Amino acid sequence: MRRLVSTLGLILALGGAAWAQEDAPTVPTAEQVEDGVPSQADLPPLPEGLAEDFARDASGDAVEGRSQTNSAMASASAAYLVGDFQGALIHAQRAAAGGEARGATLAGHIRLHGLTGEASDEDAVRWFRRAAELGEPDALIILSRLASEGRGGLQAWQSREFLAQAAEAGDARAAHEYGLYLMERGDPGAASEALNWLQLAAESGRFEAYGDYAFALADWDHGPHDLEAARVWYVRAGEAGDPSSALIAGLMLMEGEGGEADEAAGARMIRMAAEYGLPAAMGQHALLLYQGVADRAPNPSEAVDWARQGAEANDPDSQFLLAYALATGDGAPRDLERAYYWVLRAAAPRGGRTPEDFDRDRLEASLENALPEAVLERVRVEAAVESSPF
Repeated sequence: MRRLVSTLGLILALGGAAWAQEDAPTVPTAEQVEDGVPSQADLPPLPEGLAEDFARDASGDAVEGRSQTNSAMASASAAYLVGDFQGALIHAQRAAAGGEARGATLAGHIRLHGLTGEASDEDAVRWFRRAAELGEPDALIILSRLASEGRGGLQAWQSREFLAQAAEAGDARAAHEYGLYLMERGDPGAASEALNWLQLAAESGRFEAYGDYAFALADWDHGPHDLEAARVWYVRAGEAGDPSSALIAGLMLMEGEGGEADEAAGARMIRMAAEYGLPAAMGQHALLLYQGVADRAPNPSEAVDWARQGAEANDPDSQFLLAYALATGDGAPRDLERAYYWVLRAAAPRGGRTPEDFDRDRLEASLENALPEAVLERVRVEAAVESSPF
């Protein structure tokens, strides 16, 4: 049976710190925004701070007794939430005229995404700048993204200035994004500053920053390679709901990286990652179930259940384990034809190459000796079709 994947190999496969930015809201170009009002299902995500404010407004707080500016903002929120974007824009502009930064941010959001007609980067930037002058973090972060793309009359060099302004105002989300911005630039001279901002974001309780800070501590080229501190933050990130961090934390605990080995805690984190739905974790969890860990007896049937879930989600380790189970009858009824199918799926090229795997190759050869050529050819066609990205 095979070993757990290495932590470094897993981090490389997952793309380092990239998972934190994959969920970052994108800023569409005007050409990407179709004319007309989008359906609720197609609405762009609200900026994070505005979304939190809108949730509070929707919780039932009375509008009576508020200042005229706050009442205008509450009316803008209510109109936006029911799809009255023209009304939301009018109320947001009224709030902005009264000095409410969130009103200017909402007006910019509506104009950027063309929710009342044609999108306009220039109009959006004008409103976001108005909010930014009042230190509004959402506006500063969006301006940074627009500047990085040279949109709305902004220049790329302004991106760093906008993020720095937001981070220095004490916003944890901005500190997180600014730290990532500095990391991506790859400037060794800014490494300490990048780590400081990520640390501030993480220690401020921004759970989205936990995994990125852990990666910077352990595996970033310009980081301190502090596995002990990184393991703490990977565990926190995993417990906060980050599947990739949960898997990395589990592997570090299992292998004794960054501290003493703790198989029980490591297995718990790996299972957590699998339950979050991470295919790579499903294969690792299945392997632990096959082998037994931390005084727990092997459980081949449960291992097969998890391997099947990971295999169907295209995780190669899960596919190999499922093929092994079907070939040996260990945890599932023996089925050589399906075993051959899954071992071929496990061998399918990923990223333009097929990773070397002696165990997989040996199982494939054994199955080819056991099955008729007609069956082999039919299964090869089926596996090739299912493995095709097209």
